Amino acid sequence: MKHLLNTISLLIILSLAQGCFAQYIPVKVEVSQEQVRVNGELYYLHKVSQRQTLYSISKAYGIPADSIVKDNPKITSGLKEGELIYIRVNGTQSFTEEVETSTKPQEIQAIHTVRWYETLSSIAKKYDVSEEDIALFNNLANNKIKVREKLEIPYKGYAKSNPAEIATDKTTEDIFEQEREEAKEVTIFDRRKGMYQKIYAKLLLPLGGKHNGEQVLPQENNHFMEFYQGFLLALEELKESNPTLELDLEVIDTDSYPNISHITQSGMLDNSDIIFGPVFSENLEQVVNYTKGKDIYVVSPMDPKSDYLAYGNPHFFQVSTPATYQQRGILSAINFMSDVTLVYEERDTGTDQIANITKEVLNSGNVRYKQLSYNILKGRSILPEFESTLSTGSINHVVVASNSEAFVSDVLRNLNLLRSRSQFNIKVYGTPQWRGFESVDIAYYHQMNLNISMQYYIDYAREQTKGFLAKFRALYNSEPSPYAFQAYDIAYYFLHNAWNEGKLFLENANHFQSEMLQSDYNFVRDGKNNGYINTAVRRVIYKPDFSTSDIRGFFR
Repeated sequence: MKHLLNTISLLIILSLAQGCFAQYIPVKVEVSQEQVRVNGELYYLHKVSQRQTLYSISKAYGIPADSIVKDNPKITSGLKEGELIYIRVNGTQSFTEEVETSTKPQEIQAIHTVRWYETLSSIAKKYDVSEEDIALFNNLANNKIKVREKLEIPYKGYAKSNPAEIATDKTTEDIFEQEREEAKEVTIFDRRKGMYQKIYAKLLLPLGGKHNGEQVLPQENNHFMEFYQGFLLALEELKESNPTLELDLEVIDTDSYPNISHITQSGMLDNSDIIFGPVFSENLEQVVNYTKGKDIYVVSPMDPKSDYLAYGNPHFFQVSTPATYQQRGILSAINFMSDVTLVYEERDTGTDQIANITKEVLNSGNVRYKQLSYNILKGRSILPEFESTLSTGSINHVVVASNSEAFVSDVLRNLNLLRSRSQFNIKVYGTPQWRGFESVDIAYYHQMNLNISMQYYIDYAREQTKGFLAKFRALYNSEPSPYAFQAYDIAYYFLHNAWNEGKLFLENANHFQSEMLQSDYNFVRDGKNNGYINTAVRRVIYKPDFSTSDIRGFFR
Protein backbone atom coordinates (compact mmCIF):
# COMPACT_ATOMS: atom_id res chain seq x y z
CA MET A 1 0.00 0.00 0.00
CA LYS A 2 2.82 2.34 0.91
CA HIS A 3 4.47 1.95 -2.50
CA LEU A 4 1.15 2.61 -4.17
CA LEU A 5 1.02 5.92 -2.31
CA ASN A 6 4.51 7.02 -3.39
CA THR A 7 3.15 8.65 -6.50
CA ILE A 8 -0.57 9.01 -6.81
CA SER A 9 -1.80 11.03 -9.79
CA LEU A 10 -5.36 12.21 -9.65
CA LEU A 11 -6.73 13.65 -12.88
CA ILE A 12 -10.03 15.39 -12.51
CA ILE A 13 -11.57 16.52 -15.82
CA LEU A 14 -15.15 17.69 -15.58
CA SER A 15 -17.44 20.38 -17.09
CA LEU A 16 -19.47 23.40 -15.63
CA ALA A 17 -19.04 24.78 -12.04
CA GLN A 18 -22.19 25.42 -10.08
CA GLY A 19 -20.76 26.27 -6.69
CA CYS A 20 -19.46 24.78 -3.49
CA PHE A 21 -20.91 24.71 -0.04
CA ALA A 22 -23.64 27.32 0.27
CA GLN A 23 -21.36 29.50 2.38
CA TYR A 24 -18.92 29.95 -0.53
CA ILE A 25 -21.46 30.90 -3.27
CA PRO A 26 -21.72 34.68 -3.72
CA VAL A 27 -25.19 36.08 -4.32
CA LYS A 28 -26.16 38.05 -7.42
CA VAL A 29 -25.11 41.69 -7.25
CA GLU A 30 -27.46 44.37 -8.54
CA VAL A 31 -25.90 47.64 -9.73
CA SER A 32 -27.05 50.47 -7.47
CA GLN A 33 -29.34 53.15 -8.89
CA GLU A 34 -28.06 55.68 -6.35
CA GLN A 35 -25.14 57.89 -7.35
CA VAL A 36 -23.25 60.52 -5.36
CA ARG A 37 -20.54 63.01 -6.22
CA VAL A 38 -17.49 63.22 -3.96
CA ASN A 39 -14.71 65.74 -4.63
CA GLY A 40 -15.90 66.06 -8.22
CA GLU A 41 -15.93 62.30 -8.85
CA LEU A 42 -19.18 60.41 -9.51
CA TYR A 43 -19.70 57.19 -7.51
CA TYR A 44 -22.31 54.48 -7.16
CA LEU A 45 -23.38 54.11 -3.53
CA HIS A 46 -23.57 50.34 -3.07
CA LYS A 47 -25.04 48.63 -0.01
CA VAL A 48 -23.36 45.28 0.71
CA SER A 49 -25.76 42.35 1.00
CA GLN A 50 -25.23 39.04 2.77
CA ARG A 51 -22.63 36.74 1.12
CA GLN A 52 -21.59 39.33 -1.46
CA THR A 53 -17.85 39.26 -2.09
CA LEU A 54 -15.37 41.81 -3.37
CA TYR A 55 -15.03 39.74 -6.51
CA SER A 56 -18.78 39.52 -7.21
CA ILE A 57 -19.26 43.25 -6.62
CA SER A 58 -16.32 44.25 -8.81
CA LYS A 59 -17.54 41.95 -11.59
CA ALA A 60 -21.06 43.41 -11.49
CA TYR A 61 -19.81 46.98 -11.75
CA GLY A 62 -17.07 46.23 -14.26
CA ILE A 63 -14.29 47.77 -12.19
CA PRO A 64 -11.12 46.13 -10.77
CA ALA A 65 -11.34 44.95 -7.18
CA ASP A 66 -8.22 46.92 -6.29
CA SER A 67 -9.98 50.14 -7.33
CA ILE A 68 -12.85 49.47 -4.92
CA VAL A 69 -10.41 48.73 -2.10
CA LYS A 70 -8.44 51.92 -2.84
CA ASP A 71 -11.58 54.04 -2.64
CA ASN A 72 -12.89 52.22 0.47
CA PRO A 73 -9.91 51.52 2.78
CA LYS A 74 -12.23 50.34 5.54
CA ILE A 75 -13.05 47.14 3.61
CA THR A 76 -9.47 45.86 3.86
CA SER A 77 -10.64 44.13 7.05
CA GLY A 78 -13.54 42.49 5.18
CA LEU A 79 -16.97 43.36 3.78
CA LYS A 80 -19.84 43.71 6.24
CA GLU A 81 -23.52 43.24 5.52
CA GLY A 82 -25.30 46.60 5.29
CA GLU A 83 -22.06 48.52 4.75
CA LEU A 84 -22.12 51.34 2.16
CA ILE A 85 -19.20 51.50 -0.25
CA TYR A 86 -18.31 53.90 -3.07
CA ILE A 87 -17.74 52.55 -6.59
CA ARG A 88 -16.53 54.80 -9.41
CA VAL A 89 -19.09 55.31 -12.13
CA ASN A 90 -16.43 55.75 -14.82
CA GLY A 91 -14.88 52.42 -13.93
CA THR A 92 -11.37 53.85 -13.79
CA GLN A 93 -9.04 52.25 -11.32
CA SER A 94 -7.99 54.60 -8.55
CA PHE A 95 -4.42 54.62 -7.35
CA THR A 96 -4.81 57.48 -4.89
CA GLU A 97 -4.43 55.26 -1.86
CA GLU A 98 -6.56 56.50 1.02
CA VAL A 99 -6.45 60.13 -0.14
CA GLU A 100 -9.19 61.90 1.74
CA THR A 101 -10.41 65.44 2.22
CA SER A 102 -8.54 67.49 4.77
CA THR A 103 -8.88 70.79 6.55
CA LYS A 104 -5.47 71.68 5.08
CA PRO A 105 -5.66 70.46 1.46
CA GLN A 106 -3.05 72.92 0.26
CA GLU A 107 -0.52 71.52 2.73
CA ILE A 108 -0.96 67.75 2.39
CA GLN A 109 -0.59 65.22 -0.39
CA ALA A 110 -2.48 62.32 1.23
CA ILE A 111 -4.03 60.87 4.36
CA HIS A 112 -2.40 57.52 5.13
CA THR A 113 -3.84 54.81 7.41
CA VAL A 114 -1.03 53.01 9.24
CA ARG A 115 -0.89 49.25 8.63
CA TRP A 116 0.39 46.75 11.17
CA TYR A 117 3.70 46.18 9.41
CA GLU A 118 4.58 49.80 8.63
CA THR A 119 7.06 52.10 10.33
CA LEU A 120 7.44 55.85 10.20
CA SER A 121 10.52 55.34 8.03
CA SER A 122 8.71 53.13 5.45
CA ILE A 123 5.79 55.57 5.23
CA ALA A 124 8.16 58.51 4.73
CA LYS A 125 9.93 56.68 1.89
CA LYS A 126 6.60 55.83 0.28
CA TYR A 127 5.67 59.51 -0.05
CA ASP A 128 9.20 60.86 -0.60
CA VAL A 129 9.20 62.99 2.55
CA SER A 130 11.32 62.92 5.71
CA GLU A 131 10.28 61.28 8.95
CA GLU A 132 10.58 64.71 10.55
CA ASP A 133 8.09 66.14 8.03
CA ILE A 134 5.41 63.58 9.04
CA ALA A 135 6.16 63.68 12.77
CA LEU A 136 6.06 67.48 12.98
CA PHE A 137 2.94 67.83 10.82
CA ASN A 138 1.02 65.24 12.91
CA ASN A 139 2.46 66.22 16.32
CA LEU A 140 3.71 62.67 16.91
CA ALA A 141 5.00 62.12 20.44
CA ASN A 142 8.49 60.56 20.29
CA ASN A 143 7.89 59.85 16.58
CA LYS A 144 5.61 56.91 17.50
CA ILE A 145 2.78 55.77 15.24
CA LYS A 146 -0.14 53.44 15.94
CA VAL A 147 -1.80 50.79 13.82
CA ARG A 148 -4.82 52.21 11.92
CA GLU A 149 -3.85 55.75 12.88
CA LYS A 150 -4.56 58.25 10.09
CA LEU A 151 -1.52 60.38 9.23
CA GLU A 152 -1.70 63.54 7.16
CA ILE A 153 1.24 63.43 4.78
CA PRO A 154 2.71 66.87 4.04
CA TYR A 155 4.77 67.72 1.02
CA LYS A 156 8.52 67.33 1.10
CA GLY A 157 10.36 69.99 3.09
CA TYR A 158 7.57 70.89 5.50
CA ALA A 159 9.84 70.52 8.50
CA LYS A 160 12.22 73.09 7.11
CA SER A 161 9.33 75.56 6.76
CA ASN A 162 10.67 76.55 3.33
CA PRO A 163 7.81 76.96 0.81
CA ALA A 164 10.28 76.86 -2.06
CA GLU A 165 11.10 73.28 -1.21
CA ILE A 166 7.50 72.07 -1.01
CA ALA A 167 6.98 69.50 -3.71
CA THR A 168 4.24 69.88 -6.31
CA ASP A 169 1.62 67.30 -7.18
CA LYS A 170 4.24 65.67 -9.36
CA THR A 171 5.80 64.10 -6.28
CA THR A 172 2.57 62.33 -5.45
CA GLU A 173 2.02 61.40 -9.09
CA ASP A 174 5.50 59.93 -9.27
CA ILE A 175 4.69 57.74 -6.29
CA PHE A 176 1.41 56.61 -7.80
CA GLU A 177 3.08 55.96 -11.15
CA GLN A 178 5.53 53.68 -9.39
CA GLU A 179 2.59 51.88 -7.76
CA ARG A 180 0.98 51.48 -11.17
CA GLU A 181 4.11 49.74 -12.41
CA GLU A 182 4.17 47.51 -9.33
CA ALA A 183 0.49 46.71 -9.78
CA LYS A 184 0.85 45.39 -13.33
CA GLU A 185 -0.64 42.03 -12.52
CA VAL A 186 -3.53 39.96 -13.82
CA THR A 187 -6.89 41.43 -12.79
CA ILE A 188 -10.36 39.94 -12.93
CA PHE A 189 -10.88 41.64 -16.30
CA ASP A 190 -7.70 40.33 -17.90
CA ARG A 191 -7.69 36.80 -16.53
CA ARG A 192 -6.72 34.72 -19.54
CA LYS A 193 -3.01 35.11 -18.87
CA GLY A 194 -3.42 34.02 -15.27
CA MET A 195 -5.96 31.23 -15.59
CA TYR A 196 -4.86 27.62 -15.32
CA GLN A 197 -5.77 25.17 -18.09
CA LYS A 198 -4.85 22.48 -15.58
CA ILE A 199 -3.44 22.78 -12.06
CA TYR A 200 -0.35 20.71 -11.35
CA ALA A 201 -0.11 20.16 -7.60
CA LYS A 202 2.13 18.17 -5.27
CA LEU A 203 1.31 16.96 -1.76
CA LEU A 204 4.38 16.02 0.32
CA LEU A 205 3.54 13.94 3.41
CA PRO A 206 5.44 11.50 5.65
CA LEU A 207 2.76 8.83 5.36
CA GLY A 208 4.65 6.52 7.68
CA GLY A 209 4.77 9.18 10.40
CA LYS A 210 8.54 9.71 10.29
CA HIS A 211 10.69 12.81 10.73
CA ASN A 212 14.21 12.60 9.30
CA GLY A 213 13.96 8.82 9.30
CA GLU A 214 12.78 8.51 12.92
CA GLN A 215 9.29 7.48 13.95
CA VAL A 216 7.46 10.42 15.54
CA LEU A 217 3.95 8.97 15.72
CA PRO A 218 2.64 5.48 16.48
CA GLN A 219 1.85 3.65 13.28
CA GLU A 220 -1.73 3.01 14.41
CA ASN A 221 -2.30 6.71 15.08
CA ASN A 222 -0.84 8.24 11.97
CA HIS A 223 -2.03 11.83 11.81
CA PHE A 224 -0.43 12.35 8.42
CA MET A 225 -2.53 9.61 6.90
CA GLU A 226 -5.59 11.30 8.40
CA PHE A 227 -4.45 14.54 6.79
CA TYR A 228 -4.23 12.72 3.47
CA GLN A 229 -7.77 11.40 3.90
CA GLY A 230 -9.15 14.88 4.57
CA PHE A 231 -7.34 16.18 1.50
CA LEU A 232 -8.91 13.50 -0.70
CA LEU A 233 -12.37 14.28 0.64
CA ALA A 234 -11.88 17.92 -0.38
CA LEU A 235 -11.08 16.74 -3.90
CA GLU A 236 -14.38 14.87 -3.98
CA GLU A 237 -16.18 18.08 -3.02
CA LEU A 238 -14.25 20.00 -5.66
CA LYS A 239 -15.34 17.54 -8.33
CA GLU A 240 -18.97 18.22 -7.47
CA SER A 241 -18.74 22.00 -7.17
CA ASN A 242 -16.21 22.72 -9.96
CA PRO A 243 -17.12 20.42 -12.88
CA THR A 244 -14.66 22.17 -15.21
CA LEU A 245 -11.73 21.61 -12.86
CA GLU A 246 -8.68 19.87 -14.30
CA LEU A 247 -6.25 18.86 -11.58
CA ASP A 248 -3.14 16.70 -11.69
CA LEU A 249 -2.25 15.92 -8.08
CA GLU A 250 0.84 13.88 -7.21
CA VAL A 251 1.14 12.63 -3.64
CA ILE A 252 4.76 12.09 -2.59
CA ASP A 253 5.51 9.96 0.48
CA THR A 254 8.61 11.66 1.88
CA ASP A 255 9.31 8.58 4.05
CA SER A 256 10.31 6.72 0.88
CA TYR A 257 13.31 9.00 0.33
CA PRO A 258 16.46 9.42 2.44
CA ASN A 259 15.88 13.17 2.73
CA ILE A 260 14.13 16.09 1.03
CA SER A 261 17.19 16.85 -1.08
CA HIS A 262 16.63 13.63 -3.01
CA ILE A 263 13.16 14.86 -3.93
CA THR A 264 14.22 18.36 -5.00
CA GLN A 265 17.27 17.15 -6.93
CA SER A 266 15.20 14.57 -8.79
CA GLY A 267 13.29 17.39 -10.53
CA MET A 268 9.91 15.90 -9.67
CA LEU A 269 8.76 19.26 -8.24
CA ASP A 270 9.70 21.28 -11.32
CA ASN A 271 6.40 21.12 -13.19
CA SER A 272 4.29 22.17 -10.19
CA ASP A 273 1.98 25.16 -9.90
CA ILE A 274 1.47 24.68 -6.18
CA ILE A 275 3.10 22.43 -3.56
CA PHE A 276 1.51 21.49 -0.23
CA GLY A 277 4.24 20.61 2.29
CA PRO A 278 6.53 19.24 3.53
CA VAL A 279 5.11 19.37 7.05
CA PHE A 280 8.32 20.11 9.00
CA SER A 281 9.89 23.59 8.72
CA GLU A 282 13.48 22.45 8.11
CA ASN A 283 12.33 20.29 5.19
CA LEU A 284 9.97 22.99 4.03
CA GLU A 285 12.84 25.46 3.92
CA GLN A 286 14.72 23.31 1.42
CA VAL A 287 11.69 23.14 -0.87
CA VAL A 288 11.07 26.90 -0.62
CA ASN A 289 14.70 27.65 -1.48
CA TYR A 290 14.62 25.21 -4.39
CA THR A 291 11.44 26.69 -5.89
CA LYS A 292 12.60 30.32 -5.74
CA GLY A 293 12.32 31.93 -9.15
CA LYS A 294 10.36 28.97 -10.58
CA ASP A 295 6.87 30.54 -10.25
CA ILE A 296 5.82 27.70 -7.92
CA TYR A 297 3.70 28.41 -4.85
CA VAL A 298 4.49 26.55 -1.62
CA VAL A 299 1.97 26.10 1.21
CA SER A 300 3.10 25.28 4.75
CA PRO A 301 0.22 23.07 5.91
CA MET A 302 0.97 22.41 9.60
CA ASP A 303 4.10 23.89 11.18
CA PRO A 304 3.20 27.10 13.12
CA LYS A 305 6.86 28.06 13.35
CA SER A 306 7.57 28.23 9.62
CA ASP A 307 6.32 31.82 9.23
CA TYR A 308 9.93 33.04 8.98
CA LEU A 309 10.03 31.51 5.48
CA ALA A 310 7.58 34.18 4.27
CA TYR A 311 10.30 36.82 4.30
CA GLY A 312 11.90 37.08 0.90
CA ASN A 313 9.63 34.39 -0.58
CA PRO A 314 6.60 35.97 -2.32
CA HIS A 315 5.29 32.53 -3.39
CA PHE A 316 5.01 31.20 0.18
CA PHE A 317 1.83 30.67 2.25
CA GLN A 318 1.92 30.20 6.03
CA VAL A 319 -1.41 28.57 6.95
CA SER A 320 -1.00 28.15 10.72
CA THR A 321 -1.60 31.47 12.50
CA PRO A 322 1.55 32.52 14.43
CA ALA A 323 1.35 32.99 18.20
CA THR A 324 1.50 36.79 17.92
CA TYR A 325 -1.75 36.92 15.97
CA GLN A 326 -3.40 34.37 18.22
CA GLN A 327 -2.63 36.58 21.23
CA ARG A 328 -3.92 39.61 19.35
CA GLY A 329 -7.35 38.07 19.71
CA ILE A 330 -7.24 39.37 23.30
CA LEU A 331 -7.61 42.90 21.94
CA SER A 332 -11.06 42.06 20.57
CA ALA A 333 -12.33 41.73 24.15
CA ILE A 334 -10.45 44.47 26.05
CA ASN A 335 -9.39 48.07 25.45
CA PHE A 336 -7.29 50.82 27.02
CA MET A 337 -10.05 51.50 29.60
CA SER A 338 -10.16 47.90 30.88
CA ASP A 339 -8.67 46.78 34.19
CA VAL A 340 -6.00 44.35 32.98
CA THR A 341 -3.51 42.23 34.90
CA LEU A 342 -0.80 40.26 33.10
CA VAL A 343 0.36 37.15 34.97
CA TYR A 344 3.34 35.08 33.93
CA GLU A 345 5.80 32.65 35.44
CA GLU A 346 9.00 33.86 37.04
CA ARG A 347 11.94 32.04 35.49
CA ASP A 348 15.67 31.94 36.17
CA THR A 349 16.37 31.99 32.42
CA GLY A 350 14.31 35.12 31.73
CA THR A 351 10.77 35.85 30.62
CA ASP A 352 8.89 33.15 28.72
CA GLN A 353 8.38 33.81 25.00
CA ILE A 354 4.59 33.81 25.22
CA ALA A 355 4.82 36.46 27.96
CA ASN A 356 7.00 38.68 25.77
CA ILE A 357 4.59 38.26 22.85
CA THR A 358 1.63 39.14 25.06
CA LYS A 359 3.35 42.28 26.34
CA GLU A 360 3.98 43.42 22.78
CA VAL A 361 0.33 42.79 21.87
CA LEU A 362 -1.01 44.74 24.86
CA ASN A 363 1.42 47.59 24.22
CA SER A 364 0.43 47.73 20.54
CA GLY A 365 -3.19 48.19 21.61
CA ASN A 366 -2.27 50.94 24.10
CA VAL A 367 -3.68 48.78 26.90
CA ARG A 368 -2.61 49.74 30.39
CA TYR A 369 -1.92 46.73 32.57
CA LYS A 370 -0.48 45.61 35.90
CA GLN A 371 2.07 42.82 35.99
CA LEU A 372 2.52 39.92 38.35
CA SER A 373 5.19 37.26 37.92
CA TYR A 374 5.93 34.58 40.48
CA ASN A 375 7.19 31.06 41.00
CA ILE A 376 4.64 28.43 41.98
CA LEU A 377 6.86 27.44 44.92
CA LYS A 378 5.56 30.57 46.69
CA GLY A 379 2.28 28.77 47.24
CA ARG A 380 -0.49 30.76 48.95
CA SER A 381 1.94 33.50 50.03
CA ILE A 382 1.38 35.10 46.64
CA LEU A 383 -2.30 35.83 47.40
CA PRO A 384 -1.78 39.36 48.84
CA GLU A 385 0.19 40.38 45.75
CA PHE A 386 -2.49 38.85 43.55
CA GLU A 387 -5.24 40.72 45.37
CA SER A 388 -3.40 44.06 45.06
CA THR A 389 -3.63 43.82 41.24
CA LEU A 390 -7.42 43.37 41.24
CA SER A 391 -10.17 45.97 41.42
CA THR A 392 -13.58 45.80 43.07
CA GLY A 393 -16.67 47.02 41.26
CA SER A 394 -15.37 46.30 37.76
CA ILE A 395 -14.39 43.37 35.57
CA ASN A 396 -10.80 42.23 36.09
CA HIS A 397 -9.33 41.00 32.82
CA VAL A 398 -6.54 38.62 33.87
CA VAL A 399 -4.26 37.58 31.01
CA VAL A 400 -2.25 34.48 31.94
CA ALA A 401 0.69 34.28 29.54
CA SER A 402 1.88 30.74 30.12
CA ASN A 403 1.73 27.31 28.53
CA SER A 404 2.88 25.56 31.71
CA GLU A 405 0.11 23.31 32.99
CA ALA A 406 1.37 23.39 36.58
CA PHE A 407 1.65 27.20 36.64
CA VAL A 408 -1.75 27.74 35.00
CA SER A 409 -3.37 25.37 37.49
CA ASP A 410 -1.83 27.31 40.39
CA VAL A 411 -2.92 30.69 38.96
CA LEU A 412 -6.51 29.53 38.48
CA ARG A 413 -6.72 28.09 42.01
CA ASN A 414 -5.53 31.41 43.43
CA LEU A 415 -7.93 33.42 41.28
CA ASN A 416 -10.85 31.19 42.15
CA LEU A 417 -10.07 31.57 45.86
CA LEU A 418 -10.01 35.37 45.53
CA ARG A 419 -13.18 35.32 43.44
CA SER A 420 -15.16 33.28 45.97
CA ARG A 421 -13.69 34.93 49.08
CA SER A 422 -13.68 38.60 48.01
CA GLN A 423 -16.30 38.53 45.24
CA PHE A 424 -13.94 39.78 42.56
CA ASN A 425 -15.39 39.79 39.04
CA ILE A 426 -12.71 37.98 37.02
CA LYS A 427 -12.43 37.14 33.34
CA VAL A 428 -9.41 35.04 32.34
CA TYR A 429 -7.53 34.89 29.01
CA GLY A 430 -5.41 31.87 28.12
CA THR A 431 -3.62 30.21 25.20
CA PRO A 432 -4.71 27.41 22.83
CA GLN A 433 -2.55 24.90 24.71
CA TRP A 434 -4.90 25.13 27.69
CA ARG A 435 -7.51 23.08 25.86
CA GLY A 436 -5.19 20.08 26.11
CA PHE A 437 -4.48 20.37 29.86
CA GLU A 438 -5.62 17.34 31.83
CA SER A 439 -4.85 18.26 35.46
CA VAL A 440 -6.54 21.68 35.46
CA ASP A 441 -10.09 21.79 36.83
CA ILE A 442 -12.20 22.78 33.81
CA ALA A 443 -14.78 24.28 36.17
CA TYR A 444 -12.34 27.19 36.65
CA TYR A 445 -12.53 27.87 32.91
CA HIS A 446 -16.29 28.29 33.02
CA GLN A 447 -16.49 30.11 36.36
CA MET A 448 -14.13 32.83 35.14
CA ASN A 449 -15.32 33.07 31.50
CA LEU A 450 -12.06 31.84 30.02
CA ASN A 451 -11.31 33.40 26.62
CA ILE A 452 -8.92 31.64 24.24
CA SER A 453 -7.97 32.88 20.78
CA MET A 454 -6.94 30.07 18.47
CA GLN A 455 -6.80 29.19 14.82
CA TYR A 456 -8.39 25.76 15.13
CA TYR A 457 -11.89 25.33 16.52
CA ILE A 458 -14.68 23.09 15.22
CA ASP A 459 -18.32 24.01 15.73
CA TYR A 460 -20.09 20.66 15.47
CA ALA A 461 -23.50 22.35 15.38
CA ARG A 462 -22.85 23.88 11.94
CA GLU A 463 -24.53 22.22 8.98
CA GLN A 464 -21.29 22.28 6.96
CA THR A 465 -19.50 20.40 9.76
CA LYS A 466 -22.29 17.83 9.94
CA GLY A 467 -22.06 17.29 6.19
CA PHE A 468 -18.30 16.77 6.37
CA LEU A 469 -18.67 14.28 9.23
CA ALA A 470 -21.28 12.25 7.36
CA LYS A 471 -19.16 12.02 4.20
CA PHE A 472 -15.95 11.22 6.10
CA ARG A 473 -17.62 8.44 8.09
CA ALA A 474 -19.18 6.96 4.97
CA LEU A 475 -15.91 7.02 3.05
CA TYR A 476 -13.43 5.92 5.72
CA ASN A 477 -15.63 4.27 8.38
CA SER A 478 -13.93 6.32 11.10
CA GLU A 479 -14.09 9.69 12.86
CA PRO A 480 -12.08 12.59 11.38
CA SER A 481 -9.30 14.07 13.50
CA PRO A 482 -8.36 17.78 13.50
CA TYR A 483 -5.71 16.82 10.91
CA ALA A 484 -8.44 15.69 8.52
CA PHE A 485 -10.35 18.96 9.02
CA GLN A 486 -7.13 20.93 8.49
CA ALA A 487 -6.36 19.16 5.22
CA TYR A 488 -9.90 19.60 3.92
CA ASP A 489 -9.82 23.34 4.62
CA ILE A 490 -6.43 23.80 2.96
CA ALA A 491 -7.18 21.75 -0.16
CA TYR A 492 -10.60 23.28 -0.72
CA TYR A 493 -9.52 26.89 -0.14
CA PHE A 494 -6.41 26.85 -2.32
CA LEU A 495 -7.53 24.61 -5.18
CA HIS A 496 -11.02 26.08 -5.47
CA ASN A 497 -9.72 29.66 -5.58
CA ALA A 498 -6.73 28.84 -7.78
CA TRP A 499 -8.98 27.21 -10.37
CA ASN A 500 -11.66 29.90 -10.38
CA GLU A 501 -9.38 32.93 -10.07
CA GLY A 502 -5.98 31.73 -11.30
CA LYS A 503 -2.98 33.93 -10.55
CA LEU A 504 -5.31 36.71 -9.39
CA PHE A 505 -5.93 34.68 -6.23
CA LEU A 506 -2.38 33.50 -5.65
CA GLU A 507 -0.96 36.99 -6.14
CA ASN A 508 -3.71 38.79 -4.20
CA ALA A 509 -4.70 36.31 -1.51
CA ASN A 510 -5.22 39.15 0.99
CA HIS A 511 -8.55 39.85 -0.76
CA PHE A 512 -9.79 36.26 -0.40
CA GLN A 513 -10.91 35.88 3.19
CA SER A 514 -12.74 32.62 3.89
CA GLU A 515 -14.50 30.94 6.78
CA MET A 516 -13.77 27.23 6.57
CA LEU A 517 -14.74 24.24 8.72
CA GLN A 518 -11.99 24.31 11.34
CA SER A 519 -10.10 27.51 10.47
CA ASP A 520 -10.56 30.93 8.93
CA TYR A 521 -8.16 32.36 6.36
CA ASN A 522 -7.09 35.98 6.29
CA PHE A 523 -3.71 36.21 4.57
CA VAL A 524 -1.54 39.30 4.79
CA ARG A 525 1.89 40.06 3.36
CA ASP A 526 4.56 42.49 4.50
CA GLY A 527 5.54 43.88 1.10
CA LYS A 528 5.35 42.42 -2.39
CA ASN A 529 8.67 40.55 -1.98
CA ASN A 530 7.40 38.56 1.00
CA GLY A 531 4.95 35.69 1.29
CA TYR A 532 1.54 35.43 2.94
CA ILE A 533 0.84 34.74 6.62
CA ASN A 534 -2.57 33.75 7.94
CA THR A 535 -3.73 36.08 10.74
CA ALA A 536 -7.27 34.79 11.37
CA VAL A 537 -8.35 33.44 14.76
CA ARG A 538 -11.49 32.23 16.48
CA ARG A 539 -12.17 33.36 20.06
CA VAL A 540 -13.69 30.63 22.22
CA ILE A 541 -15.47 31.67 25.42
CA TYR A 542 -16.23 29.28 28.28
CA LYS A 543 -19.55 30.22 29.89
CA PRO A 544 -20.76 29.66 33.50
CA ASP A 545 -23.46 27.27 32.27
CA PHE A 546 -20.62 25.00 31.01
CA SER A 547 -21.30 25.79 27.36
CA THR A 548 -18.88 27.46 24.95
CA SER A 549 -19.37 30.09 22.26
CA ASP A 550 -17.30 30.75 19.18
CA ILE A 551 -16.64 34.33 18.06
CA ARG A 552 -15.02 34.56 14.65
CA GLY A 553 -13.03 37.41 13.26
CA PHE A 554 -10.20 38.41 10.95
CA PHE A 555 -7.22 40.19 12.38
CA ARG A 556 -4.62 42.18 10.46
